[in-house]
Amino acid sequence: MLPKKLFLTVGICLLLLNFPFSPLGAQNTNPAKTGTDGLPWWNDRTFYEIFVRSFQDSNGDGIGDLQGVINKLDYLNDGDPNTSTDLGVTGIWLMPIMESPSYHGYDVTDYMKVEPDYGTNDDFKQLVVEAHKRGIAVIVDMVLNHTSSQHPWFLDAEKPKSAHDQWYRWSDTKPPQIGPWGQEVWYKLDNRYYYAVFWDGIPDLNLVNSEVAEETHNIAKFWLEDMSADGFRMDGARYYVEDPASLADSAGNFAWLKDWNSYINSLNPDALTVGEVWTNSNDVAKYVPNSFDLAFEFDLSIAMLESARRGTNEAVTPIQARALTLYPQGQYAPFLTNHDQYRLMNDQGKNVDKVTVAASMLLTGAGVPFIYYGEEIGMIGGKPDECIRTPMQWDSLLITEDFMVGKDCRTNADTFNVAAEENDPDSLLNHYRKLIHLRNDHSALRVGALIPVATSDKAVYSFIRMSSDEAVLVVINLGKDKIGDYSLSVGESALKGMLKADLLLGEGDVIAPKTDDEGGFEDYIPLSSLAPYSTTIIRLELVQ
Repeated sequence: MLPKKLFLTVGICLLLLNFPFSPLGAQNTNPAKTGTDGLPWWNDRTFYEIFVRSFQDSNGDGIGDLQGVINKLDYLNDGDPNTSTDLGVTGIWLMPIMESPSYHGYDVTDYMKVEPDYGTNDDFKQLVVEAHKRGIAVIVDMVLNHTSSQHPWFLDAEKPKSAHDQWYRWSDTKPPQIGPWGQEVWYKLDNRYYYAVFWDGIPDLNLVNSEVAEETHNIAKFWLEDMSADGFRMDGARYYVEDPASLADSAGNFAWLKDWNSYINSLNPDALTVGEVWTNSNDVAKYVPNSFDLAFEFDLSIAMLESARRGTNEAVTPIQARALTLYPQGQYAPFLTNHDQYRLMNDQGKNVDKVTVAASMLLTGAGVPFIYYGEEIGMIGGKPDECIRTPMQWDSLLITEDFMVGKDCRTNADTFNVAAEENDPDSLLNHYRKLIHLRNDHSALRVGALIPVATSDKAVYSFIRMSSDEAVLVVINLGKDKIGDYSLSVGESALKGMLKADLLLGEGDVIAPKTDDEGGFEDYIPLSSLAPYSTTIIRLELVQ
């Protein structure tokens, strides 16, 4: 059990909230740039990461495309808040869609042209229009740290003193420098060496060059204004600018990003930027809000996965509490896994129950959650990367795309697919649907402050989410056993007065807590028992 002092500390900030327990508001399905409780619009969103090549093929050429994404928008969100047969997501992040010679797209050859395999610029514009009709915001992967070695800029830069020579980093002799994780970073080309932090096929841009910086501004303006994107996911954001003694998170990196962020805000102050800053939370938080609006919370991801695997709250509780202190309220992006990591089902030993509670932690918690495509149906996948990016399993048909050939990519499409799960009320897909729709319908789950709740059983993970007009209590049994002997306690909150409790998710007869003068409660037992791997969500209301 955590000390009561922690809950007193977290609870103090909540005393500033106006909490009248008014009726629930309707789902915000319009991607207008306003948010609930004064938070930015993205805090009302749940995002879904899509690898276009693997999502849906609309023309039978064996390659997913933008028209395929358009065809499946109603699966993601049909635009009607009164239905619950869609997934309910309100934002999508498209992995790289700019022209590239590689299957993954992280080596761009033309920043202002959609990859022909995926369609045209007009197809993207149509996607944005159709997505917005359904209340879905669209952000695109922006890859600025490097280009493809086949980009016209680099082909020209291969000639010393050419117009693009200084657009990349060159050395006449090979520097002794190694990369930030001990890798080779200087590669020979003719009589010179160029710098590439990830691999030799994607040379780093010299972003401090004023011409390069100006071109990145032109690219951003094109996607925000000409293509109507709602923002960017910023790839490899620790490595944009290197200082002599710091190849990651350098002072120059922060300075460059401050300028970038200012420029984005000058174009559209409501454009969303999400930074991929793959490191510990203390360093990630330094990028918010001056560099990015949000940054992915990798430590919290690891902690949620570990708690789901072990069936205890010991990993997630301290990391979630720390996240609350590191960022402006809600300005981080939690997730479970992404396109670079073993899929959630693999991470959890292909145990659907553990995947279910991991999803519950993600989709009831604070911040702006991101889901990787196929996660909601239990797709499997591990290294190499191609096997983490296999085609979306709409049905039991096994599909092999060219990029998977020779990689021995296993799938579980025969049993884990949309067709098999959509009408099964107990399926993983319908668990995700329920959680996302509850989040859409309840401001507390979207934008509410998070108050940790102490539990007497380490298999129980619990917290309160509180917005200006409602409060909900979340209780998750992370373990495989039914729990009867447990209790919940919190030191201080705005939950003052006689309360009533309504069950939003779960089963059983729920009892309301009795609060003290500080809005806290001790030894509270909302349900007589908690079923294995169960998620209980309780709305707490003031008795008038």
